[in-house]
Formats: sequence, C-alpha cells, structure tokens
Amino acid sequence: MSSVLKTENLSFAYERINVLENISFDVQAGDYVGIIGPNGGGKTTLLKVILGLEKGKGSIRWFGTPSAQFKDWWKIGYLAQKSPVSQSRFPISAEEVVLMGLAERCGSGVSVGELKSIYEAMQQTNTRQYVGKLFHDLSIGQQQRVLLARALVSRPQVLILDEPSTALDASSREMFFNLLGELNQKHGVTILLITHDTGEVGKHISKFMYIDKRLVFFGTKEEFCHSPEVAKQLGAFAQHTIDHLHNRHGHCPLGDSCVECHHD
Repeated sequence: MSSVLKTENLSFAYERINVLENISFDVQAGDYVGIIGPNGGGKTTLLKVILGLEKGKGSIRWFGTPSAQFKDWWKIGYLAQKSPVSQSRFPISAEEVVLMGLAERCGSGVSVGELKSIYEAMQQTNTRQYVGKLFHDLSIGQQQRVLLARALVSRPQVLILDEPSTALDASSREMFFNLLGELNQKHGVTILLITHDTGEVGKHISKFMYIDKRLVFFGTKEEFCHSPEVAKQLGAFAQHTIDHLHNRHGHCPLGDSCVECHHD
C-alpha cells in the first residue's frame, strides 16, 4: 500500500498555548482511521492543519507531495463538524448542495457530466429520492447523507469527517456508519473520522488514532487492544470494548484467555 497522508513532528499553538505537539503518523491507502481522544485534545485542530485551514509547524505530505505544493485537492473530501448549509434557511435543493462539492466548476450552468456525477453521488449515499426537495426540509440524518454526497461528488480518494454523527438518532447513526464502511470496503476510499461514537465506529475501522495534544496511539485495532498507553488513558474495560474485537462472534487476539469475550 502507498502512503496517502504522512506527518512528521506536526505542532500547532493558539497564542502560545500548545494544542498539538510533535504529531507523526502515516496513513496508507485503504485505511479507515477512527480518531478519538478527550474534548480539547486537538482532534479537530489536527484535521484543520492537515487540510491547510490552519498553519502549523512540521511536515505534511499528501500522496508523497509536500502540502504546500499539493494541487490535487479534489482527491480529498471533507465533511466539517458544523456545515453553514445545515444552519441556513436558504432555499437550496438537495442536489444543489451536492453540486457545491464539485471542484473547479466552469460557467454558471450544469453540464451533463456534472449532473451524472451529482446523481451518482446521491445514489451512492441513498439520497437520490431527495432530488427536488429543499435541503432545510430534510431531517438531520438525511441532511448529513446529502452533505456526504457533496463530499463524494468529486470522487475523492480520501474522505475526512469531523463528528458526522453528533446530531443523529441511533438508527441514522447505524445507517451512516454502515455507509462509510461500504465506501471504505467496496470502493477503497481512505477515511479519517473523528468521533465520540466509539461503540458504532469500532465495527468498521481498521486503525485507531488517539490524540491528546500528543499522539498517544496510532495503529491497528489489535495493537490498540494491547497498548499500555491506551490502557492508561481509557482504562482496560473501555480499551477492550470499543475495538469490537472482544465478543463471542469475533476474533479476539487474546483467544480463550480474554475475560471480556467470555463473561456472562
């Protein structure tokens, strides 16, 4: 697998208050990374820095190219924690929201090719039935899937999401995370996802990243399971619950000796 995103000694401070300290990691093509950590630990800031929305210190390379020289931003789809579109009553249709995600549009009209891309993204996110409907009339869960279609319409190779499930009910969360899992598994989209919804996302991700100003942990779910640093931060019970390795139907790396798998 090839490197998609690599950082070395990435740091960031707000008015001399350190938010990120010497963060180094390497995300490979096809990874699905769940980014977790305490509130105020720097997770959202990390995404903003790697996307160039905030300027930090250190090295960032996208697809092997230094961030300052990287031009192919269409390869990266981004779903922010709070979308201005969701908070607006502007009379815009669902498909017009998706259209906003097309990079480097030319002219005011919509081409046949652009329409095809819009409808494919909406089909992919199960939102095709909302064509012609006003965005603000949709439920929060429906809006999130339309915004996901906007992030996917340029056919990105990497999808970055910041707390996408915060306002969703249980059934909408499950549907949303299943959709992300399908994008990763069937379409090969590399995903970086900030979430507090560890119970749901742990079913799908391939790697965990734990951020608390510094990089506490980055690795596979199996490595997460055995990490003493994670145990210090979360406690053993939480550590062995959110990775979804410890259940009777899974493949726990601890085997029959695992108490979590075999308790009544």
